Amino acid sequence: MDDVDIVFDEGVSPLSRQLLEGCIRRDFTQVTRLIRQGADPRAIGGLRVRGTTGSSPYWRYSCLCFAIDSPSNYPSLDASGAGDPLPVVLPQWPSRELQRDIINALIDGGADVNGSGAERFEQLPIKVAIRAGNLTAVEALLACQANVRGVTAMELPNRLGAASSATREYEDLLISVYRRLAQHDSTLAAERFNGVNLVHLAATPFSAFSQSFIDEYLELITSHGADMTAANNRGSTPLHWAAKAGSPCVAHWLCRHLRSDDINRGLPHLPNQTPLAVAAIALDIHTERQQQQGEWHENRSRLILEYKTIIGVLLRSGAAPSIALMPTAMERDRRRRQLVLAEYATVLSELSEAVMSAINGALAAQRDHSMLLARLLPLAPHHDGAHPHPSPSNMAFGPHEAEAIAWKIGAFLHEPPAAVAAIDQYLIGESVLRRRVKAAVGHFVKSAATQTSSNREVVGWTRYQQQGDKRVKVTVPPLQCFAVRGSGGQVVHKMTGVREVVHRARLDEADGHGVEGVVKSFNEHLGDQDCQFAWPQLGRIDRQIGLFVPLGIE
Repeated sequence: MDDVDIVFDEGVSPLSRQLLEGCIRRDFTQVTRLIRQGADPRAIGGLRVRGTTGSSPYWRYSCLCFAIDSPSNYPSLDASGAGDPLPVVLPQWPSRELQRDIINALIDGGADVNGSGAERFEQLPIKVAIRAGNLTAVEALLACQANVRGVTAMELPNRLGAASSATREYEDLLISVYRRLAQHDSTLAAERFNGVNLVHLAATPFSAFSQSFIDEYLELITSHGADMTAANNRGSTPLHWAAKAGSPCVAHWLCRHLRSDDINRGLPHLPNQTPLAVAAIALDIHTERQQQQGEWHENRSRLILEYKTIIGVLLRSGAAPSIALMPTAMERDRRRRQLVLAEYATVLSELSEAVMSAINGALAAQRDHSMLLARLLPLAPHHDGAHPHPSPSNMAFGPHEAEAIAWKIGAFLHEPPAAVAAIDQYLIGESVLRRRVKAAVGHFVKSAATQTSSNREVVGWTRYQQQGDKRVKVTVPPLQCFAVRGSGGQVVHKMTGVREVVHRARLDEADGHGVEGVVKSFNEHLGDQDCQFAWPQLGRIDRQIGLFVPLGIE
């Protein structure tokens, strides 16, 4: 409050001015005394940044609004100034009970729980309470019949200006308020405002919320009737809005829940205006402005990063078919398409890391326990037989024998679903690429866990072998559990590994959409020669019968 001044509306009496100040200063005695003396609880004022001049403050607050504090000290009010609004945090009341008593006293004294509506930009007390994440105030206002319909009660707070990211405490308080509102009126989440719904409105460029909060909020409102596929009056879906506004968290949640048709949906009058195209246009505009200004700008750089993130999320979710819909007639069209292709090259390049992480996650428990068991087995007491063998004695093992036994026992702990879940986290939407990668990773994890004798066979290693009179260092490649048969029949042409199979899938995806620059990240001296095969050629060797068995990856 040291940086702002209170600006009273015209006609507010001196006594009512003191009441407004008492609500702001959290003076319980002054507030109750002034109400008894006839101060008007309907008095209205605003906040202005100290040292600035101009017209009346844009946002107008009643005594009831000023009496509502922010339990987490996250800004819930705004002060007008020369530029962006200044977020304001008022002091907290000493207790929740005292705040409830003040709210009730103001309402009993004549404060309008729904706002008088006399001032154009007067803020509603219920909206201030929601924005503050103040469940006590919300409960008190609801008990006094505060109206929550038609006022976007469950809309996310739209923090203009340079507000900091929301704290976890504030997010927890806010979601508890939304749950209470949904309990109070289960139809609130399904309301529409000027053709849009709450999922549209969640896609705001000023959101300061975490992915986990956005996930929880969108789950709540869609479970209470908000339609994630709804189109506004111009045909734009919430995903279009997220792509245009630069809301990667909202885009990520939507892409995990939408079908491919919805992700690649254009506008009724502009079928090529898919969410991917919308994000590309926004990225191009901000990139061009950044280059024209010739200097680094923090806010614009943040927006550029967010639009790149959204494009990446869309492409990981199955939006690649939208690339073919993008126009190429004009130079700017081709430039925007190239921006998308560059991001897809990044997505495909980073897929190899996601695959390795998925495999490591699935084998982590087996690796950890087998390593420990291999160390303990030689120490385990056992009975070797009759005299003169000591009883008990330590177990004796040959080279790598304890390691092999421990690895086989540890195989019971490998987790194939963990690998599938990790791939689904990266390749979100259904696509040919995802099906191929998941099938390849699944086969590799099963083979690594059950058909090898140690982790060394899985990851590869180096060993020395004698060649004539020289001892030569030999590199053993990672597990090669994929068989590639010749084009003429069952004869196996070669064995290959999961990296090669995944890269083949990446190459096919890149070729199908004109993407260049996918980073191979292994055996780069070979180029793509070690990844040349057709999918029907790919299979495995059945150890029992020694024959080629197709994997059925198409």
